[in-house]
Amino acid sequence: MVNGLARYEFSERLADILGESRRDLRFRVTLMVTGGLVAPGPRGRGSPPASPQYAAQLLIGAMAAPQQSQTLEAIRCYSDLRPNASAACGNAPRVLFGPAMVTAEAGQRSEFLIRLDGLSFGEALAGLLELSCAEETRAIVASELFGIRINRGCPVASLQFSACWQGRRAVISHTYGLAPDAAPPAWLDPQRGGVVDPGLLHTVFLPVRKLIEIGLLTTLSEDRSTPMLNKLGHKVAAIKKMAELAAKTPHGSRWEKLLSALTAVQAWSEQVDAQENRLLEVTAFGSNPGELRMYCHVPERLPANAPLVVVLHGCTQSAASYNKGSGWSTLADRYGFAVLFPQQNWNNNPLRCFNWFKPEDHDREKGEPLSIKQMVDRMLSDYGLDRDRVYVTGTSSGGAMTNVMLATYPEVFAGGAVIAGVPYRTAKGLREGLESIFQGRSRSPREWGELVRAASPHPGPWPKVSVWHGDADTAVKPVNAEETIKQWADIHGLDLQPTMQMMVDGYPRRVWQGSGGEELIESYTVTGMTHGAALDPGAEPHQCGTAAPFFNAVGISSTHRIADFWGLLAERPASARDPATAGQEAGRSARASTAGSTHTIDDFGQRTCKEDATQKTGPEDYASGTQEQRSGTSRPFGLDVHGIISASLEAAGLLKPGTSNRRSDSKAPLGIDVPGIISTALEAAGVLKGISQRSASAAPEAMLKASGWEGAGWELLLDDPRAFRGGSMLYGHASSGDHGALGARAQSISRRIKLGSQPELSYVRRLDLNAGVNDYTSASFRVLIDGQVVDEVTAIGMVHQETEWLRQAAIDLERFANRTVTLTLEVAACANSYSTVYAKAWVDQLMIHNAVDLACC
Repeated sequence: MVNGLARYEFSERLADILGESRRDLRFRVTLMVTGGLVAPGPRGRGSPPASPQYAAQLLIGAMAAPQQSQTLEAIRCYSDLRPNASAACGNAPRVLFGPAMVTAEAGQRSEFLIRLDGLSFGEALAGLLELSCAEETRAIVASELFGIRINRGCPVASLQFSACWQGRRAVISHTYGLAPDAAPPAWLDPQRGGVVDPGLLHTVFLPVRKLIEIGLLTTLSEDRSTPMLNKLGHKVAAIKKMAELAAKTPHGSRWEKLLSALTAVQAWSEQVDAQENRLLEVTAFGSNPGELRMYCHVPERLPANAPLVVVLHGCTQSAASYNKGSGWSTLADRYGFAVLFPQQNWNNNPLRCFNWFKPEDHDREKGEPLSIKQMVDRMLSDYGLDRDRVYVTGTSSGGAMTNVMLATYPEVFAGGAVIAGVPYRTAKGLREGLESIFQGRSRSPREWGELVRAASPHPGPWPKVSVWHGDADTAVKPVNAEETIKQWADIHGLDLQPTMQMMVDGYPRRVWQGSGGEELIESYTVTGMTHGAALDPGAEPHQCGTAAPFFNAVGISSTHRIADFWGLLAERPASARDPATAGQEAGRSARASTAGSTHTIDDFGQRTCKEDATQKTGPEDYASGTQEQRSGTSRPFGLDVHGIISASLEAAGLLKPGTSNRRSDSKAPLGIDVPGIISTALEAAGVLKGISQRSASAAPEAMLKASGWEGAGWELLLDDPRAFRGGSMLYGHASSGDHGALGARAQSISRRIKLGSQPELSYVRRLDLNAGVNDYTSASFRVLIDGQVVDEVTAIGMVHQETEWLRQAAIDLERFANRTVTLTLEVAACANSYSTVYAKAWVDQLMIHNAVDLACC
């Protein structure tokens, strides 16, 4: 048996998970036994095992039956619910996230690996518990399933799955109802004396997290040959085969630990994929024998003969998620080069790793290396890039494939960077691959070098190589970094002893120089770092990227250091400079100083500005407001009198630029804060106090209107403890189906704003969208710019409630750059019957990055 939890103990643990009484669950189990649903058995240690089928019945009884006495009938009725036809077509109830993407695949819906076709609700629930119990399929349940809903007021249930619908992230509901000849439970059937208690007309929701927790308590049979495990096809079969193979090696436990870590990586990747839109997919780039996908990022003002960087992701990552974590597109925008992101397909590898260990995928003119070479050729041709400045880098399996590309096509690449990778041809097949990453393979420098020389007819010169590895890496043993150095040192004809050793940002760096003093190999050993890439997230020029699974914020940016090693940062093209820096070089004019600002449209519709010296492109820039930003909310109507006086004195030449950031600035003339003295005098005279008092006494509606907001259905909640960080927030409400009103009903507020060259939007929100009346009722929240949706959540035939604040960060508004636009917040509801459908939204910390001006402030 697997797990081996007995029935009596399972009911105790299930009660804890559901938050129910243990006595209640024990009594329901007794009813199941006396009613003949399950075979009787001894209590205590001799109790029969809790199978997924038994767990599904008890779970349905606990969720569907309002009273203990109704447990048996609830189990019999809800277990036999049949899937509704609408679940397989466009009328399926669903919740859509984000604006619709206008692409060739926008109308397509992603296919689920979990197939429940033809199964009753009870059978489907038991199957999901089986998949949650099995190690090889648990991650798939976590990534595809959203949760389970059971309606106690009528015999209806649903399984909710995460998917892609019309180019948007969605939660799609597969609903189950009574068969045509089936009767509802007695307590809901008036013909059998049933009287529906209005207090029971509600649904019970079980999130996927708890379902997996319950599945882990169940017991599978010895052979594991369950119908659901066999339904998932080649992907799960391949994962199962890999897990079984790894279990037979001395490194089975390490492999299982790595698979568990990759589950978190995959979850983050899928979250990024649902939101990221910085990359452009290219479909026609050659014969593509490796069956890879091609994505790229090209700065808008790309210089002529710009370099190209090829970036290879790791296992369970994607092009978009690796870009977001590493920050390569951010660096490309700053310094003017193009970036290519090959992406692996799940069909090629069950963990979406590049197949660096397969003979058909590590030889020249074959498989995945040839596909990547064809992508490089397409980029060079389309954008007129410099063929002598093409580089490749990657992490983990992408790092291993980096060595493959450098060895098989050395004439293409001027340099490479291997992060947490392995040497070229360290393995032929999966078994040797596992031994290589977990144990390492030691060869002499000459043996390693011969493998590279045999990979192509190229006689030299050879690419320069940067090698990065954490010394606490348990996924890929750090000895692989030393073996990689041995391989490329032999290729370059260098001694194993480094030419120079130094400390960079607190970490040891070694350098191997050629005869002319040029740096040919460098190595960074990141002490204390586990598997992944080294990052230094932030807004400074030497920082980029986002901390995430396998992206470690350790205070040094591998992305920035690698680009510097290749010479990409030696001279920054003028066309790639950000507007904030350009404005500073132009003399700090008033217009330039606002072009790189972050404007906060706070609860009062006020604006607070923080000068931004660099372009911020990641969501980490909005993770939390700074003290300077938050302090702006106390300024009456957003008027910073101290700042106005400072700017005026600077313009008149009476105060040095940059000395007015705070009132106690030591750079002020003779240490005297002249603007502060004037501001204090005005406060003492009651001028500022009067403004403040008028601000406090104004009605919320008047304050919104005075600050530029126009519309109806929204209000300002002042000093509300439910706000994101206390204080105030915007609240919008729309309803339909009540008071005789049917059809679409929308409430919105708008304001004008002038955007800079690279604007981005962020905000935090809580939503309550109640559209669970039928398959055609809907409720939505939208953010629009000039009538175009930039963010949206729409519930169709479902209820969507966000019980915690969610941050939406780095919403790209570049298509509206350098324009004065209308920003709109909208809630809408649409009912086709006289049952209330409503949409409620709470919005806080609404921020526009790189805004030039806000009208009517």
